[in-house]
Amino acid sequence: MSNTTKDKENNWTSDALLELTDLANEQLRTLERLDFSHIQKNSQQELESWHTAALTRLSQIYSQRLADLAQVYSQDVCPDAEKFKQKMTDQLKNRIMPRISKILDDPTPEPDKVEKIQTVLSHIKSEYEMMRDRQWIRVQLPDIKSLSIPIKISKTPLATNLAIHSKDLLEDLSDDDKDTKQEDETPTKKKRKTVSMDPVDIFVINPEPLKNYSLNTNSSTLALSNTHILIHDNHKLILFDYQKKLNELPWNDNDYGILVDMCWMSSLSVFLILTIHSLYVYDPLKPTPNLPVKIDTVQASDRTHVLASVSTFERDVYINYHKGVHVDQYRVSPTSQWTLEKRYSKSDYCETKDLGIRDVRCDSQHICLSVMQQSDLKWRLDVMSRDMKRVRRGSIMDSGENQHKFFAMLISLHDQRWLFVNWYTNKLWLVDQEGKTRLMKESKIKNIRNTCMSPNGCYLAVRTEKPSALKLYKLD
Repeated sequence: MSNTTKDKENNWTSDALLELTDLANEQLRTLERLDFSHIQKNSQQELESWHTAALTRLSQIYSQRLADLAQVYSQDVCPDAEKFKQKMTDQLKNRIMPRISKILDDPTPEPDKVEKIQTVLSHIKSEYEMMRDRQWIRVQLPDIKSLSIPIKISKTPLATNLAIHSKDLLEDLSDDDKDTKQEDETPTKKKRKTVSMDPVDIFVINPEPLKNYSLNTNSSTLALSNTHILIHDNHKLILFDYQKKLNELPWNDNDYGILVDMCWMSSLSVFLILTIHSLYVYDPLKPTPNLPVKIDTVQASDRTHVLASVSTFERDVYINYHKGVHVDQYRVSPTSQWTLEKRYSKSDYCETKDLGIRDVRCDSQHICLSVMQQSDLKWRLDVMSRDMKRVRRGSIMDSGENQHKFFAMLISLHDQRWLFVNWYTNKLWLVDQEGKTRLMKESKIKNIRNTCMSPNGCYLAVRTEKPSALKLYKLD
């Protein structure tokens, strides 16, 4: 090799080294000045904006209910109360007081007449005391202590992945100085305080579950409270806490009906169990024998239609029929009286060319419906208001097997996000708060039948098939 070539190589190496040195020094200075405080500030601003909007909305609700209260009082209660008051006043002035005057003028009053007047006066007194003290306007308020607004502070999937699958960026660089490898000799650092994991990360990371129970069937039934898990498997209701199996209860389809769905109702502290024709409540804390109790008020419009799914919001219970023929909205009073508030028809929430809906699911703000289209059998998730007015039309996902098999499951993440499992294609979809829909190709958990979060956001349970299992994950 000529001297000229060697000089060029040496000059190129020298320049490159100088450039690398400058670049390293520049990055060092940048890293030393790097400040991440804006991450907290931006999130804090987002939280404050939500707080302001929430107070504004709460004020609007209060003002509206205040106007409703004034209207009920002025149009209903006050006129009736005034009629009562006028009636009692007329009786006293025109009938009772004149008779008392006659008795006073009579030197020898009859005892029977005096006693009758005393009885009438006592009756009038009890009547107006009842009118005064009875609660003629009933204000049904959600319990502030049990009011749950699912705001979660969690790392993004990227941050979580980095934390769990951290890799030394320098491990691929060789180093001739053996004494520089001090990593194994340094004492183990204290673990940082854990941050709540995004439930979506469970499907991406597929960590070791807290508990893993083998099951016998591929049923999709699953419901969680903050302390218990309820499933249906092999003709049995099985109750767990978050450490162990607690109880098994035989479930005979001939006695109860074919079980299709279940959920937890926080306002009543009971599980709701839906069959094709009936609804049952089950209190996990009652002593044995503890059997599900049928709610006789809940009935399908006729026996030719079957019920398909159930979901709750505070004291409202939404039950939809197979293919969404109807959605029934029931309300439960503080005295546990069930009333059919409204029966929605398919035309209220579906488009003309929709085949129907599979599930109705509630979160703290909206109702979500899984809708199958007639033209291509494809699914979409439509978000509705509490009175079944469409808020957002969902984006198209993949299709079902045929128009008769609504084989899918809709799940609420309780933060305005929704998961959708298409059992036919074995695919998992995520719809975010803005309605953006994406296929979760990165999901490592397959053959999902259902998944459910505890109301407090601390646990996530997943039912799978092949193998049939119940997997429990801790999120915080």
